[in-house]
Amino acid sequence: MNLSIEYCNVWNYLPRAASMATNLLEKYGNKIKILSLIPAGGGVYEVEKDGRLIFSKKSLDRFPELDEIITLINEK
Repeated sequence: MNLSIEYCNVWNYLPRAASMATNLLEKYGNKIKILSLIPAGGGVYEVEKDGRLIFSKKSLDRFPELDEIITLINEK
């Protein structure tokens, strides 16, 4: 699977994105073919799996929990 985390660099969401990336790599290991961290602006924090948006901070007005992302990855 391919995962990406697009995060707002302006608001310093990098530590949160890097932590989530580390946890996902520890959980899924070689099942992840590509994991991209994409710096952006505008307060975004979006997670995609195989090109499909599975979580958007902009839509939900909150950050995801790791367990929530794991559930979304497993469902989609």
